[in-house]
Amino acid sequence: MVICDHKMQIRAVNGRFGGESHDSHVWNLSGERESLRTTYENGNRSERILGDSGYPLEPWLLTPYKNAPERSDELYFNQQFTKGRSLIERVFGVLKGRFLCLLSARELHYAPEKVVKILNVCYALHNIYILYKVEVPINITLDPEKFSTTNIHRLPNSGNFITIARNIRDDIKTNMINARNST
Repeated sequence: MVICDHKMQIRAVNGRFGGESHDSHVWNLSGERESLRTTYENGNRSERILGDSGYPLEPWLLTPYKNAPERSDELYFNQQFTKGRSLIERVFGVLKGRFLCLLSARELHYAPEKVVKILNVCYALHNIYILYKVEVPINITLDPEKFSTTNIHRLPNSGNFITIARNIRDDIKTNMINARNST
């Protein structure tokens, strides 16, 4: 699991689980989730991250609407959401462009512990490149359609956080629709 900011800097990495672990499982056991939850419960309601449909909807983790009807406000939200979330996909593309060992055709044939160390070094170097504005060596383009918001199994949320998260997402959707209609 990798979390980046709007500047493409990697802010958190969780490499404790293999690639076969479900996103929501990794998230539910992560220190990042606990930190965001604690921050939220302590009154900071301004920090949110975007996740794909493999993650649970929480007040601090927004996800797309499930099964959004055609030509609906929810579908519009999902389309805009996907554009915003594609930033992490761009980060992965940049990482693969800079560090060819990360390309799937090159597979890292090492013990998992060593692979995590290699990945962490790549992430740290990536952040240094971002900090010093080192140009990306290849032209990376993304097709937003590739990153669909398909429906994936979710783990249940605790308490009334799911209701709060739905309200937050609905408010953002309403503001997006109002902004679109006023231009």
